[in-house]
Amino acid sequence: MKVLFCVLFLSLLGCSEGLGNIPDSELRQRHYRCQMATGLSQAEIQVCKNIKRECEQRAKNGNFAC
Repeated sequence: MKVLFCVLFLSLLGCSEGLGNIPDSELRQRHYRCQMATGLSQAEIQVCKNIKRECEQRAKNGNFAC
């Protein structure tokens, strides 16, 4: 499961669009998984930081998805 989690997020990092185009519900789920995760690798930590940043950006625009 952890490997799948990592692959999923790393694949998103390779996209030119980043996290900006994923639906709110999916972003919310990923943010929750990051909050509940323990023992993350450095790559997974970076992905979670990117997710948190996207949540904060959406909140600045009035979209409290997370």
